[in-house]
Amino acid sequence: MGENLFNVFLSTLKSRLSSIVSKLRLWTSWSYIKARLTGLLRDFFSKVLDVRPKNKNDYYTIFGWMVSKKLAYAIVIVVGILSIWYIGANTKIFSSFTKNGGMRTYDYNSVLLRLANDRVRIRGKSGYLAYEGEVSKGYVTGKGSLYSSDKVLLYNGNFEKNKYEGDGTQYYDSGVMHYTGSFHENLYEGSGKLYRQDGTEEYIGEFLRGMKEGKGTLYDTGSKQIYTGSFSADDIVYSEMLGKNAEEIRQLYMGKQILYEPTEDVGDMSVVIMQDIGAMYVGVSDGSASDDAEKAESIYVLKGTFRSGVQEANTIEEVAGILGDPVYEGNSAALLPEAVAINTLNRREYTLNGSVDMDTTVNYSDDIVVNDFQRDYGIYIYSFQRGSLIYSFVCKGRNGNFDFYEISEASEEAA
Repeated sequence: MGENLFNVFLSTLKSRLSSIVSKLRLWTSWSYIKARLTGLLRDFFSKVLDVRPKNKNDYYTIFGWMVSKKLAYAIVIVVGILSIWYIGANTKIFSSFTKNGGMRTYDYNSVLLRLANDRVRIRGKSGYLAYEGEVSKGYVTGKGSLYSSDKVLLYNGNFEKNKYEGDGTQYYDSGVMHYTGSFHENLYEGSGKLYRQDGTEEYIGEFLRGMKEGKGTLYDTGSKQIYTGSFSADDIVYSEMLGKNAEEIRQLYMGKQILYEPTEDVGDMSVVIMQDIGAMYVGVSDGSASDDAEKAESIYVLKGTFRSGVQEANTIEEVAGILGDPVYEGNSAALLPEAVAINTLNRREYTLNGSVDMDTTVNYSDDIVVNDFQRDYGIYIYSFQRGSLIYSFVCKGRNGNFDFYEISEASEEAA
């Protein structure tokens, strides 16, 4: 009898517990939880999106317009959800959903790019890969690479707010290296190396605002040093050679040179052409020097362009705009240095009134003795003074262009 009662108790207990266990299993199953959540969300959104007002208290009055409160709530919720997605798409939380090949890719005008702060890829207007690298707050900032529409690397290095800044390397459209060194706001600034399109070195030294400025070295197309000295606004500071002897000038200029030596009947001024830098200097013996060495009394720049800082002049009027009124102008007969300069220029193309007649004896290809030259070859001279220097421009006639110019020290009286 007692055993039967115990069995009845156990059966009753099992039936009760099995009911509880079944409910627990049901309540903890994912399908039940999902169904409940879906039902709750459906009921919630049904109530929220039921924007039909029931009475006047269900309206907001805005500038005389009646707006349903439930409609306003629905708009706020939708905007909120879109905002959360918009921000989340640019955070590491959602990065696994937005990355392509381990790096997110944006169009150049994408609004989402403005919030990016990571390594990204940016597509150009026509869909090509324009940039790959770091961005910060929508700006190209940090290390990265810029490409052309032809998939050619144009720049690799540091950026700051979409500009080249710091160390980097710039390339020609052909892909050949153009410049490597320091940049500031897209321009060469600091120390760097400049290359020609054939890949040979052109210049190594200092830059400012995208131009050669400061100390540097020029190279020829065979990568041989031709000049080491000072530069300003992309040009050699030719006046640096004034007063130096041949040995000192040779430490600055290492390129090819041709010496024109005058006989006693012609004068005492020797002329040395520095072919690789388009200039020449006039050497005059300094009797006061212990070694009686010739010093560079003047420098001739064999080109029809004059530069002073960032200013450039190709006519006498433009020169006057830079240097002021001339201290002298007038007709003159060409002296030996002018005659050598005129003949050197005429070997390239016709200039002034053609070549100057000259009787010479060629000892070597780089050593020429001048026996005589045409003494009545007419030129027109404009001279300007700036500080302790005199700039004399050689022209065919009054006004117009000049063909080359001379730099010399002003006399004590003139200074």
